[in-house]
Amino acid sequence: MKNLHPALKDAYERLYHKTPLGFYNCGRICDGLCCRGDSKGMWLYPHEKEFFDGKEGFDVCETEGNYGYPMLICSGECNREERPLACRIFPLFPIVYEDNGKNKIKIIYDPRAGMCPLARENRLLDPKFVKEVRMAARSLMRDPEILEYMKAVSEELTDILELKHLLGE
Repeated sequence: MKNLHPALKDAYERLYHKTPLGFYNCGRICDGLCCRGDSKGMWLYPHEKEFFDGKEGFDVCETEGNYGYPMLICSGECNREERPLACRIFPLFPIVYEDNGKNKIKIIYDPRAGMCPLARENRLLDPKFVKEVRMAARSLMRDPEILEYMKAVSEELTDILELKHLLGE
């Protein structure tokens, strides 16, 4: 995994063999809705762009969203070793919040993961997968740029969850 930032490398390695259901390719449940390779893509974390620039099967697209970081559009099939972090943790997100001056993590179903039957049905995920997402998030938080990104996305997702609650969803 050359050209991969050290914090990302640790997270990638932690999640390489982990899947939401542990023993089962969850893409079989929904026929791979999250891997369709359409123009929706996945948001890249800070430092991920360099890993995907010029890589066959992937297009890095500059966007006005994602706090200045690009989106990655794929062909819909990739080597697991080359998946971006957003795919590796899907359908979860590690919310970062402050408690008594310390950064804490809460692993949640990403409210943007509406196409995922696991998230829609609030299914129990493999605890080992959830633990590795948490450990990966801890590694990522050591990088100040990634930490600020995670905090910004956490605020956005918290706002989405609060709005859904107010709407009774």
